[in-house]
Amino acid sequence: MSTALVIALAYFLILSLGTSLYLRKKIKSGSDFVTGGGTLAWPLVMAGFVLAPLGSGHTMSLWEASANMGASVLWWGMMSGGVFVPLFVLWFGPWFRRLNVQTFPEGMGKIFGERIGWLISAIFPAQLIGICIAEITATATAFYALGGGSIPFNPWCILLAVGLTIIYILVGGLAQAAWMNMFNAVMLIVGSFLAVFATGSWLAGHGGWRSVSDAYAQAGTAWKTSITNFSPDVVFGIIFPCLILLVFMCSASQVQNQPMLLARSESDIRRGVFWASFINSLSTYPWVILALVGMSIPAIAVGGAKLSLPGLALMALPQWIVGLLMIALLAATLSTTGGLILASSHIIVHDIFKRAVHPKMSDSTFLLLTRVMIFVCSGLVIIPALKLPYLFSIFMWTFSFAIPVFGVYLIGMMWKVNKVAAWTTILAGYFANFLWTFAAPTWLPSYLSLNVYPTTFATLVVGVVMNLILPGEPAYLHQLKTAEQKSKVAALAAKM
Repeated sequence: MSTALVIALAYFLILSLGTSLYLRKKIKSGSDFVTGGGTLAWPLVMAGFVLAPLGSGHTMSLWEASANMGASVLWWGMMSGGVFVPLFVLWFGPWFRRLNVQTFPEGMGKIFGERIGWLISAIFPAQLIGICIAEITATATAFYALGGGSIPFNPWCILLAVGLTIIYILVGGLAQAAWMNMFNAVMLIVGSFLAVFATGSWLAGHGGWRSVSDAYAQAGTAWKTSITNFSPDVVFGIIFPCLILLVFMCSASQVQNQPMLLARSESDIRRGVFWASFINSLSTYPWVILALVGMSIPAIAVGGAKLSLPGLALMALPQWIVGLLMIALLAATLSTTGGLILASSHIIVHDIFKRAVHPKMSDSTFLLLTRVMIFVCSGLVIIPALKLPYLFSIFMWTFSFAIPVFGVYLIGMMWKVNKVAAWTTILAGYFANFLWTFAAPTWLPSYLSLNVYPTTFATLVVGVVMNLILPGEPAYLHQLKTAEQKSKVAALAAKM
């Protein structure tokens, strides 16, 4: 076993066991396990949130995509940290907290009726597990590639990735993930940027950074070193999909909304907006830089885009820095994977087993079932993870399932609540997504064939038209404000 792999495994085992022992006596109920008790200050809330959307979407899929699109793939990180994170932390996250629910599907049921909540409860775990398969594959690839192939990928790296994901959340649930994410956010930035600086030192004896730009220039692809290459592939394949998918999918995801339950107040959600945005964006740069350097070296490029960064790391960096780079990569993928598994388990147990099947379920049974479901959901990803293709396309497809849900949610919260319009919009969005999956026009360029476009178009057209035609109740934010004012008036009258 390589030194780098030993360093990474030792770090995560020590961190997982340490936080588990610290939280073992603090997690006294099922509610504590899935909400953290709602008593944490903003640094932990920020940590619980900021690493949740990273994963292979901000790391491996970007360095893979950079082989074709160059440095322009960094717009994914810039849009995520600069647009999605502020929108969510300042508005969407506090909205979810005001609903006084545990899951996003439960919140949708509260606004539009229980049946629509149950529909989403049935669909979202499958969607989250689909994303989790990609994350497990990324984690396993990190073990295999950065460990120099010392552990066989199939099945041992996959099983190791699943095992570390389970211990990430099994004892303390959401609070454990938040504490671990706080340490891992530091390791993510430090480890990845240290690898960039060390690569720069290595390049100094191999032609310097100029040799990288010269290699792309000689290949006629100098544009790959620029983030201002606004080709159709970049605009329609990265920038627009990023804006739509991150805002519409992640804002409806239980993974993103769940950390909002940790906070003592809305203020503790909003106070971390700068650091959340900063870390979310900054985390993408090292992986793309290292991958571009790797693909400029012929001996590494022949191995393909997925192995370009590990190939460079093993060629240029000492084992202890490779170990820190592996920790940085695993900090992103394991935090996301743990969040996905916990969110899926929470929705299944809370919304389906408890609310729909057994409303009188005891708290101890709820806690036990949630932990059992963590094992079940983790097991479901193992076999598909062994067969997963190119990661970026998987993200684009699975993310599209949340677009109509968040579109309906946004309309209901800010404009109008109409159950018929909500059902019609969600079903139209899903129909468009499935139709495009199996019958997309072959004459379209690849950057316009993504599911995100027809799904978004169907959501906007049907959502707006149906709500223009049909009457409805006032926006739910308005309803909440009115109810709050009535409550204050009633409380004042009672005192008099």
